Amino acid sequence: MNMPYWFNEQSGEPLFWVKNRPVYLTGLIIIIHCFTFIIGVFAAAFDFSSWFVELSFNTRSVLLHTKIWQLFTYPWIHTPSLAFALDMLVLYWFGHDVEHAVGRLKYLLLYFSLIFLPAVLSLGLAAINPTLSGIMNGSDLIHFSLFIAFTCLFPSSELFLGIRAKWVAIIFLALFSLIDIASRSWMHLFWCWCSVAIAAYSIYGKNISHFLSPARLKIPIRKPQKSKEQESASLFKKKTEGDEAIDAILDKIAKKGMSSLTKSERAALEKARIALLRKDQKK
Repeated sequence: MNMPYWFNEQSGEPLFWVKNRPVYLTGLIIIIHCFTFIIGVFAAAFDFSSWFVELSFNTRSVLLHTKIWQLFTYPWIHTPSLAFALDMLVLYWFGHDVEHAVGRLKYLLLYFSLIFLPAVLSLGLAAINPTLSGIMNGSDLIHFSLFIAFTCLFPSSELFLGIRAKWVAIIFLALFSLIDIASRSWMHLFWCWCSVAIAAYSIYGKNISHFLSPARLKIPIRKPQKSKEQESASLFKKKTEGDEAIDAILDKIAKKGMSSLTKSERAALEKARIALLRKDQKK
């Protein structure tokens, strides 16, 4: 199996720890979104809604009145609703695995690409056709696109009722597209597909160009390989040592709970979880 070109073998250290619990970049992003959501709730309660309009992304406002800051502020403007909780759950469930797989810096680049690139492309579309305009706020499409990135990394992972991730992604993408078509929300439809394309290309883009490259026609140089007996013995040793370590951690959890784990034990458990996802991917 060919791994996506962003795949990172190193899990990376968390940004910081809170009571022996690791906090990664995804967790920090969730904290920021929750903070801005609370601000929005109080702004709505005190009828201070003008800020909502000024900070949301509006193609006409940016093109005609050069309100460039809207390119930065719109993802953090949330309408008070229960949909925000679902949005954060999607980010928590899938964002962390994407961050773990591609690495912190590349994950951050992907996140901000999903913020800026669809907005800039929508401005270009609105400039070409002034009848098309749109208003955008919130981060639901950003986090849905992170789910698409997760699906590109682990398409065979089982999610709801044993359905594989790739089919869940196709179903939801089709539903979102049909809803936009029914409501004639052409700009939102364009934004949605741009975001999905960016997420998919960020994972598989280089693999596609490599596949089409004439260099693939060259005969690869074979490196000297170990004998099958040596490879089997080495692999068995690694698996045995790893299984024993994980068994000891699971036994500790059963006796003392998750809070008893050390930083290194949590990191080992996380690596084992990602390894299982990769194993499911190979099936």
